[in-house]
Amino acid sequence: MINRENGVACYQQLSQILIEQIEKGIFKPGSQLATEIELSKRYRLNRHTVRQAIERLEDEGLVYKIKGKGTFVASDKINYKVSKRTSFTTSILDVGLNPDARLLDSYEIAAGKELSKRLNIQSSDRVIVLEILRFVNKTPFCHTTSFLSKTKFPELRSLISGSFSLFGLLKKHYGVDALRKSSTFEVSMPESSDMDMLNISPKVPMLAVKSISKDQKGGMVEYCITKFRGDMCSVSVDFNGEGR
Repeated sequence: MINRENGVACYQQLSQILIEQIEKGIFKPGSQLATEIELSKRYRLNRHTVRQAIERLEDEGLVYKIKGKGTFVASDKINYKVSKRTSFTTSILDVGLNPDARLLDSYEIAAGKELSKRLNIQSSDRVIVLEILRFVNKTPFCHTTSFLSKTKFPELRSLISGSFSLFGLLKKHYGVDALRKSSTFEVSMPESSDMDMLNISPKVPMLAVKSISKDQKGGMVEYCITKFRGDMCSVSVDFNGEGR
């Protein structure tokens, strides 16, 4: 219980109690933590003190919040491998988890100055944009924005349905064997759109990976930006090996 006479702040005592309960498996990875109201009643503390304790756990990466659902115990981070042949589906299956993908939106834009350079096309050419939300064990894991030349991949938007692998579609319908050629990494804090899509709080960092993929002949295939949840994954890179 909370000792109000030992000079240690009540929120610090509660956070330590919760940490010990997580370490002992009372609250298991992925399970929901007791609510602020429940903890307030159990330890006879006001909700502000309870909130401080939970925020400390969140700062240490031990728990994460899902908007409208509550606070959950963080699982061990998923080691997501980026290689020449990175496939989200394969990478997640390799670690014994269940992948899924949902197409949030697809539309076309003019390439403009920036994308024409990235995709090696004319600025007036049309570009297909795919907004894809990917899940691990039904939990939002990352959000990808993919840019592809419409001239190179006509009718691509009509081919996407249900759970899908983008590189799988490109190989099946266009004979393109996409290989990742480069990736750059940036750490940032989430924007409001990121928080809504990935069900995270403002404190969860994002790992943004910007990648370029080419086909077997060296032609440009895709430029994409993927935003990973920093509380769920670590990313390892191997462009020397083939990967899977």
